[in-house]
Amino acid sequence: MPGSIYGQEDIQNPTIFGARSHYGFIIPHSSELKNISQTNPWGFQIEWSKLMVKDKSWNNCNCYAQTGLSFTYFNHANPKQLGNSYNLIYFVEPYLSFNRKLFYSFRAGTGVTFLDKVHDEVSNPDNTFYSSPISFLLLMNFNINYRITNQYTASITAQYNHISNGGMKQPNKGMNFPTFGLGISYSPNPTKLQRKPTLRSKKGTIDGYARLFGTLPNVEATEQLPDKRKLLIGLSGGALWYMTNFNALNLGVELVRDESHREAAARAGKSDDHHLIGITLGHNFVFGKFTFNQQLGYYAYKPFPFTSKDFYQRYELLYLIGKKYQVGTSLKAHGHVAENLDVRFGILF
Repeated sequence: MPGSIYGQEDIQNPTIFGARSHYGFIIPHSSELKNISQTNPWGFQIEWSKLMVKDKSWNNCNCYAQTGLSFTYFNHANPKQLGNSYNLIYFVEPYLSFNRKLFYSFRAGTGVTFLDKVHDEVSNPDNTFYSSPISFLLLMNFNINYRITNQYTASITAQYNHISNGGMKQPNKGMNFPTFGLGISYSPNPTKLQRKPTLRSKKGTIDGYARLFGTLPNVEATEQLPDKRKLLIGLSGGALWYMTNFNALNLGVELVRDESHREAAARAGKSDDHHLIGITLGHNFVFGKFTFNQQLGYYAYKPFPFTSKDFYQRYELLYLIGKKYQVGTSLKAHGHVAENLDVRFGILF
């Protein structure tokens, strides 16, 4: 393995191949889901990634990170009602430490899942977790890694998985299932990782942000009317205060116009306003071009009673284009129940 890599921009980012097993449980986030949740999902994954070691990558976040693709198969241990899921995930995994045999990393990922057993009013009515064969999976995990040799690394993983169709079809309570895993990875061309000089620091600075987002939530069918997709569009903005290069607190507001609420109100013979105003407080993990944001929101204005909850959560995964533009996705949920998944475009200033 070579020595210090600082200043060697001609070096190649090492390729990493990995495999991992999973075993977990399903969280029954409502009473009607308790019986169907009494299983232990298990699965395995294979993955390909690159470890970003060049100076340019380090300068983005003063850290090393893997980015790559994984394919994961989950057997939900209930073949008649929950079936299996086949997942293709894009992930980013910053290293929280790296210069010892024992080191730690954090992963966030999102992707597409194919489900072979979904809700059906006649043949599978109890599965209200998901109703679309093509849905989405979001994950977060924490890894304890042990470098066996220069090329082989073993890992223990605690992972949180969420499957949802983003509100595109009902029912869509979403499945939340933590898993624990054992893994092994192999790098044919490993590179020695050494700490580099910190060239820039955002600690103590403040950024403003604005984001435009949208999705197409589904309005459930009635005896007289079919289901229908309607436009949800929103605008959010606020400020980020960087406690460190990797961590920032955020405070903001979001304004939402949800045509599915107007349609649902009209079907119920009501005329409630279909706009929402939310106040949000959250925390950002910032790793170079990737930002993972967790927010708690409060409904300051909610005239249409689509939920009894006053608070909600939002989870964002964003990618920075250039120096100030962002694209990504966001999941909104009430407790463990997903409401919708959107796409969003933002700007930092």
